[in-house]
Amino acid sequence: MMPSLLPKRASSKLHVLVVDDTELNRRLLEAMLRKMGHEVILSSGGEQALQIFAADPPDLVLLDVSMPVMDGFEVAKQIRLKNVWVPIFFVSANTSNEDVVKGLHSGGDDYLFKPVNYEILQSKIRTFQERLGMSERLLRKNQILLDYRARIEDETDTAREFIKQFTALDKIDDELVRFLLKPAENFSGDLIAVARTPDDRLHVLLADSAGHGLTAALAVIPITQPFYQMTAKGFEIPAIIREINRRVRDYLPLPRFVAAVMVSLDASEQNLQVWNGGCPPALLLNDDGSEVLHRFVSNHLPLGVVSPEQFDTTLEYYSYADQPARLLLCSDGATEMTVSEGNNLGYAGLLEGSRQAGSDHLFDRMVEVIEGYLPEEGPEDDIALILLECPLDKESVAVPEFVQMPTHIPVNSATQCDFGKNGQHLWELAVTLTAEQLRRMDVVPFLISITGQVNGGNPGGKVFLVLSELFNNALDHGVLKLDSHLKNGSEGMERYFEERALRLAELKQGQIFIGVQRQACSNCTCLKITFKDSGPGFDYSASRGENLAGNKQRHGRGISLLASICNELRYSGNGSEVLACLDDIN
Repeated sequence: MMPSLLPKRASSKLHVLVVDDTELNRRLLEAMLRKMGHEVILSSGGEQALQIFAADPPDLVLLDVSMPVMDGFEVAKQIRLKNVWVPIFFVSANTSNEDVVKGLHSGGDDYLFKPVNYEILQSKIRTFQERLGMSERLLRKNQILLDYRARIEDETDTAREFIKQFTALDKIDDELVRFLLKPAENFSGDLIAVARTPDDRLHVLLADSAGHGLTAALAVIPITQPFYQMTAKGFEIPAIIREINRRVRDYLPLPRFVAAVMVSLDASEQNLQVWNGGCPPALLLNDDGSEVLHRFVSNHLPLGVVSPEQFDTTLEYYSYADQPARLLLCSDGATEMTVSEGNNLGYAGLLEGSRQAGSDHLFDRMVEVIEGYLPEEGPEDDIALILLECPLDKESVAVPEFVQMPTHIPVNSATQCDFGKNGQHLWELAVTLTAEQLRRMDVVPFLISITGQVNGGNPGGKVFLVLSELFNNALDHGVLKLDSHLKNGSEGMERYFEERALRLAELKQGQIFIGVQRQACSNCTCLKITFKDSGPGFDYSASRGENLAGNKQRHGRGISLLASICNELRYSGNGSEVLACLDDIN
C-alpha cells in the first residue's frame, strides 16, 4: 500500500501537537491555538512526541528546537520516516540563518521565532490549511486516476486476450509462412491470417485497418471469422473477400475501412491468385530475394468502402513456373517507416538492406532491417510483414507410370468391384446443377458438405479429392469447353483462369449431374461417384498407354490423380460421363 501523503484532517479545525520542554511556552501556544479554534495536545519532550504521533498523527506539529535528550531537528527527522506527512513548524529563540537552514533540511516546513506572534502564526496556519486542502483534492484526483488506470489496464488485458482469440496468431503454424507483427500501441490494427482449404490450397490474408490502437484492432475482428470458416469449407478468394467486405461495411461505421491483400497458393499447380485492395504491392521474389519477378499492385478499393453490389472480386493470376519463389506482403507501416528526415524505407530500402544483413534466411534479414530503423519508443504505425514460400509441385500421392485407358480403369483394387451389379443398394444422393447454379454458386463448399455427410463428418480425404477433381473436369472441359493446352507457356495459367472466369460469367446453357451411392457389392462395400456433364466429351481411349507420371506439362495429370486414388475408374459414352469407385469410407 502506498503511504498517505496527507494527515487525517485538512479541515478548518486542526489537531495540533505542541512539543516544548518549557511549560510556559507550551501553555502560551496552546492558548493561541485554541483561540483560533484548533484542538491541542501537549508534549514536553521528543520521545513522548513520537509516541503521541505514532498513536494518533496530528494535522500540524509545532516543534521546539532546543530540548534535552532529543532536540527538535532529530524529532523532525524521525517524523519524516513515518508513512504520514504533516507540516512541521519549528519554534525557536535561535534566529541565525544557520539554524533556519538546518531546520528546513531536517524536515521542517517553516521556522518561527520566539516569542511567537499570534497574527503570524495564524497566517502561516491558514496558508498551510489552504495548501493541505489543495493537496487533499489533488490526492483524491490522483487516486481517481490510479483507479481509472487500474481499470483500464484490466480492461486492456481482457481486450488483448479477446482479440488474441479472434486473431489466433499463435495458431499460425504453416511451414510456408513466416510473419512479423509489431503494433504501434498495445493493440495492432494489422491482421495476419493463414489457413488451408480441404484440397490443400494455402490462403493468406494481410489486413490493415485505418489508424492504430484498440479502435483499429477492433475493426479487423469481423474479418477473421469468415476467413477461417470459409477457407475451411473450401470457398475461393472471391467468395471470402466478398463476405468480408460485407461484414466490414455492416459492422464498422464510416469513414473506417480496412485495406487488405489476400492470396491463394496452389503449390501443385505452381499458381498464385491475388486480390489487393489498398495495400502496398505484393512482391513475388526469386528464391534469394535479389529479383522482383512480379508486382501484384492494388487494383481495388479497401474493404468496407463500396457496397456489395459495387464490390469487385476480380483476381490477378500468376504462375511462377518451374522456379521456387517467395511472395512478400507488407502493410504500409513497414514500407513507410522513417529512415531519415523526409525519407521512408520503401520496398527498395527493405530489399537492398536485406541483401546486406547478416542473417541466413531472407525473412530474418528483412526483420533485421526493420528493427534496425525502429525508434526506441516503438513503431509509428502498426507493422505487418509476411514472406510466403512458393515451392515447386509437391505430389501427395504416388502417380503410376502408365495408366491404361480402356472403357474402365482398374487401378488399386486387389479384387475388382462389380459396381453393385450383384450387391445391395444402401443409399443414394443425386443432384443436377444448372447453368445458373454453376454460374453463381461456389460449388467446392457444396461438395465438402456432401463429403462431410458421407465421410463421418470429415470433409477432407479421398472422397473430397475425387469429387473436386471430377467436378473441375466436368465444368472446365465439359460445360465450359476449355482446352488444357491454354495452361502451357509462361502466361498460360493466367490466360486459362481469365478465360474460365469469362466463360463462366457468360454461361447460359449446360448442366452437371452428380450422384453418390453407397453399395454393398459382391466383393466389397464401396462408394460410387458419378459425374455427367452436358459437354461434348473427349476421346478417353486416345490416352491409352500415356506416361502420366512423366508429364511435365500443366495439364493432363487429373486422370492420373484419380487413378491413384480410386479402386476403379470408368468412362462411358462420349467421355462426358465417368464413374469412380472407392473403398468403403465407414
